[in-house]
Amino acid sequence: MFGPGIDVNPETFPPTIRCTAVGTDPAAWAARHRADLDGLLREHGAVLLRGFGVEDAEVFEAVAASLVDQLYGDYGDLPLEKDADRVYGSTPYPAEQSILFHHESSHMAQWPSRQFFCCLRPSAEGGATPIVDGRAVYAALPDDVRSRFERLGIRYVRNFITGLDIAWPDMFGTDDRAEVEERCRAQEVECEWLPDGTLRTRQWAPAVVHHPVTGEPVFFNQLFLHHTACLEPSIRELMVSLFGEDEAAYPRSASYGDGSPIDDATVAMLREVYDGLARRFRWERGDLVVIDNMLVSHARDPFVGDRKIIVAMGDMVVRREAVAGRRAD
Repeated sequence: MFGPGIDVNPETFPPTIRCTAVGTDPAAWAARHRADLDGLLREHGAVLLRGFGVEDAEVFEAVAASLVDQLYGDYGDLPLEKDADRVYGSTPYPAEQSILFHHESSHMAQWPSRQFFCCLRPSAEGGATPIVDGRAVYAALPDDVRSRFERLGIRYVRNFITGLDIAWPDMFGTDDRAEVEERCRAQEVECEWLPDGTLRTRQWAPAVVHHPVTGEPVFFNQLFLHHTACLEPSIRELMVSLFGEDEAAYPRSASYGDGSPIDDATVAMLREVYDGLARRFRWERGDLVVIDNMLVSHARDPFVGDRKIIVAMGDMVVRREAVAGRRAD
C-alpha cells in the first residue's frame, strides 16, 4: 500500500509506519498516500510516522500541510514556533506534572479535525503523549453517566487572571475590548469584564459528538482541563485560599450544560476509564504523529530532561455543524 522502503506495523498503537528508504521526501510521500493514511486514521484514530527525517519546523509544516486542506494559524492557547506561521510549541506546562486527556479545542466553537505532533528532542525520561480512543470511552461509560453528558453537554467558565492563566490580550491577539467582545459573540461565547479588568467567559459545548465521516459516537470534551477536581491538591488549596468555594472565580471550571455541578466522584470515575484505556509509545527524534482529533484524545506524561515537541492543526470543524443533540438550557 505504501510502496518499497516503507514498513508498516499495525500491531502497535498507534500503528507505526517506518521509512527505510534513503532520500524519501516526507511531504511528497505523505501527499501521495493521504487517502491511505486517512483510512488508518478512521480505524485507529492515530498514526505514527518514523524514520522520515522530519527534524525541523519547516519540514514538519510541509508534511502536515500535505495531509489537510488547510493548516490553522490562529490558535491563541499555544505559542507560535519561531519563524513559523502555522506551527506551535507544545503547551508550556511544568515538566513534573501531567497534562490530562483532552480533545484539542473541543470546548470551542471550532476545533481541528487533524492534529500533528513532531518530536525534535525526546526527553531523557517520561514525556510520552498517551492516546485514548473516545469511542471506547463512550462505550465504557455507565448508561446514566453517558446519557446525562450526552443530554446536557458541558458549560466551561474561564477567567483570564493575570499570573494564573494566559493574559486575554495574548489569547485574542488584541488589547481592544470591543474586538474581544465581537469575537466572543461570533463564537457563541458569553463574556463579561470584572471590576478588576479580568475577562470572564462562559460557553456551552457538547460532551459527545458523532464523527462526521464514520458517524460513531465519541466522548469528546475538555472536562479534565477545566474541572477543579483535576487540579493538583496544592493548586486546589491555593485556589480555595484565593477565591474561597466559588469555583466560577477560579481560572477554569466546568459544570453540566444546565449549570448543575459535575461531582468529583464522576470525574474520578472518568479518569479511571481513561487511564485504563490509555496507550503509549516512546518518542524518538524525528517522529511525527497524526491524530484524528475527533476520535482520540491526547495527554502528556511528566518528564525529566529537555524535551521539544512541536504541533500543527488543520481542517477545522464548526461546532454547530457537528454537535450531537441539542444544547441544554
